[in-house]
Amino acid sequence: MLVQRRCSIANSFRAQSKPWFSLGLGRNHNSIRVNDCVVLRHKGQPIALTSPLHARGRTKTRVGDIADEAIIGRRPRDVVVSSKDKELRVHIPTLEDYIVLTPRIVTPIYPADASLMVSLLDLHPNDLETPRDVDPAIQILEAGTGHGSLTLHLARAIHAANVGLTVAPKDRPIPSTALWQSAKIFAWRKLARILGRNVSEENNAQPVTEARSLRRRAVIHTVEVSPKYSELAVRNISGFCRGMYMRNIEFHISDVSEWIDQQMQTRSQKPFLSHAILDLPASCSHIEKTARALHVDGKLLVFNPSITQINSVVGLVKTKSLPLQLEKVVEIGPAMTGGRPWNVHFVKPRALIKQQSEREMADIDTNVEVAAEGKGQTSRDKTDGEGDSTDDGGWEMVCRPRPGDRVSGGGFVALWSKNRIRHNR
Repeated sequence: MLVQRRCSIANSFRAQSKPWFSLGLGRNHNSIRVNDCVVLRHKGQPIALTSPLHARGRTKTRVGDIADEAIIGRRPRDVVVSSKDKELRVHIPTLEDYIVLTPRIVTPIYPADASLMVSLLDLHPNDLETPRDVDPAIQILEAGTGHGSLTLHLARAIHAANVGLTVAPKDRPIPSTALWQSAKIFAWRKLARILGRNVSEENNAQPVTEARSLRRRAVIHTVEVSPKYSELAVRNISGFCRGMYMRNIEFHISDVSEWIDQQMQTRSQKPFLSHAILDLPASCSHIEKTARALHVDGKLLVFNPSITQINSVVGLVKTKSLPLQLEKVVEIGPAMTGGRPWNVHFVKPRALIKQQSEREMADIDTNVEVAAEGKGQTSRDKTDGEGDSTDDGGWEMVCRPRPGDRVSGGGFVALWSKNRIRHNR
């Protein structure tokens, strides 16, 4: 009796603590259900990723169509037959399969590159890190949602911090048999409201998911200026493993700098971001405000397809004396496991240093002669001023692969850490 009672209590507890959103298929489920997405393979090659399955749906492939009803109820790796009598094997999509096979209107960050970028942030989420009634301990900004590939990897990396998440009934989305409709109810309540407001109203608006945010220990703020790309990302992310990572993400349609200004205003100008990723063509326009919103020792990662864009950001950080320490610059792309390190820093050419030294020696000789005539002090002051103005000039950018590596194409990632600002006493 005692054992039965304990089992009953345990089952009751599990039922009450069941998350508000499906935890997904997992890797050990017994059968495929409605709203699942599966990969169909023919002769070992993936040929199609289905939309969320439903009773009247059909999936078209180059080897024939197949009804969703023929897939629902099957087990992983079962064989189904297409309309052209071709055998297709049913597989549960991995994250890599899902990102590569999903429809796109924008180029995604491919899984290998996204995994490397997430690893550079060195995330260690903990479910017992902070109480749920305060702001999330981990808040990561992703500027440029795009396809949602990097967003999915980030959400998976922080998922452990939000295990067992529960929300108040008023924040719980209405269940729906259609996954797309469920995604709209969950995420587009906020997106639709943002689209219906002008800028001034948006700055004063309270997010509809604020109550839910207070119950999370980690959250990804993904900001996208294009509503079309945000809609694509919502659909892609909600379609993977029944949307198990949607709880970890806040979607925003806004200019990145404007969003940061609004968030800083609500937080009395205090930093709130643990880390930030800028996947934008004009990262230089937003890096200063992003650095201001970062906590000390927070990571700032900039991803650009060209090394010259990285050069511009590095130059801006130096010119504006931002409290950011460049940790590394790596090239990512095919056949580059872990990325290829690059040297990116400022130097003064030896010829320029020699010229400056010779000029300084000549100025000293001139000053001595002028001082003998009683006008030395004025000339020295003028010389000192000229020396200070030219001390920061003449810098040139060095950017090249580290020795021993060959050059090939790919994107570039630069990683900074925020330093503590020194205050003059």
